[in-house]
Amino acid sequence: MVRSFRFFRGLRMLVKACQCCLPSLCWSMVLLAVFMCMGALILGNLLQDFIKDETQSLEDRIWVWTHYGTAYRATYTLYEVTFAGNWPTNARPVLERVSHAFVIFYLLYITIIVFAVIRVISAIFLKDTLDEAHNDAQHLVLDRIRKKAEYVERLEGVFKTLDVTGRGTLSEQVLNHMLANPKVKAYFQTLEVDVQEGTALFHLLDNGDGEVTLDEFIDGIMRCKGPARAIDTVALQSDVKQLDNKVTKLIRQMKDSKLIRSKSQAEGSKNRANLKVFRIDPQSEVKFAPAANNS
Repeated sequence: MVRSFRFFRGLRMLVKACQCCLPSLCWSMVLLAVFMCMGALILGNLLQDFIKDETQSLEDRIWVWTHYGTAYRATYTLYEVTFAGNWPTNARPVLERVSHAFVIFYLLYITIIVFAVIRVISAIFLKDTLDEAHNDAQHLVLDRIRKKAEYVERLEGVFKTLDVTGRGTLSEQVLNHMLANPKVKAYFQTLEVDVQEGTALFHLLDNGDGEVTLDEFIDGIMRCKGPARAIDTVALQSDVKQLDNKVTKLIRQMKDSKLIRSKSQAEGSKNRANLKVFRIDPQSEVKFAPAANNS
């Protein structure tokens, strides 16, 4: 049902992107869980002496125990440090109340896990999302249809601008005059059409009646769309087509003037020649030699 509404196309792509990210999400959480558990065990064990030291302030000991007193508490605190970004509120009290030597642990953990590993995981998620967006066949088809419609609309605007007479057709003189303007050539280049001269473009667009209609203009420009090599290929195809038409016309004229014979006529003449070889004069006598007696 969602696919039937273009309004929900972005939502469908978002859901598919989330689905493709699930494997990466699971493995990334496993990796981060390993790092967080290791860090929690190390930090919790190092702070146990401070928690048990009765000479320290009771308030400081309670704060440290609340955040790092057990494996669960220490793991949850590092989870906040990793994902919530509030590591100063969880790290600075330890440095100020316990020891500044813990700065080594926090520097390593924040630099490696919070900065490096998290960004690598984010990059993987982004890559999976972009791959899913590029591989969505339906989205690609709709996107190409939309771009083609926009391109055709721009071509219609160009044709109306070139058609100064308002007859709905373009002549070779008008096209040459318009393409002599550098701004018009530059605009054609924005349409991904490299045009050097109007005469060549006109012969590519014209179907032989000496004028270019809107449909011929759009169809020809769509075929010429691309770099210079693309329009050269189209020009070559047009030349080959014209040459084929001329050769066909020449052969037809030669057949009409009986300078050459068709294939069926040539085969008929050949068959008649073969029959003449086996023709026998009825007045001639044919004598057969007697068969030899084998006995």
